[in-house]
Amino acid sequence: MELTVDFGNPVFDEQAAWAITPEDLDKFYCSAGEVDQLNLFFQLEASFRRHLEAGRAELSAHLAFLTAYYLFTPLTPPASWELATYYIREALRLHPAQEYREWCALIEKGN
Repeated sequence: MELTVDFGNPVFDEQAAWAITPEDLDKFYCSAGEVDQLNLFFQLEASFRRHLEAGRAELSAHLAFLTAYYLFTPLTPPASWELATYYIREALRLHPAQEYREWCALIEKGN
């Protein structure tokens, strides 16, 4: 999936959110400018919160996982470990998938 930052529609709809993979986040980070690299985090955060408020726990878990991954792996801002830990724990709280458990163990080792 090709990701774009869209100020007019900053929330990924259900279909688009499910289609996003960690590889998509890596590709976006490598090709985007610095401002869009940062803005994608906010788009992931807004999508996570919107779908969580709508009661879509499993989708919210997927978005929390993607946010944790993005913060921990390509973006790595200050406090990336703390932020990624929060989001991966949210993903596990909402839907304890094996992939999230594996990433939680990796993230908790630190970067």
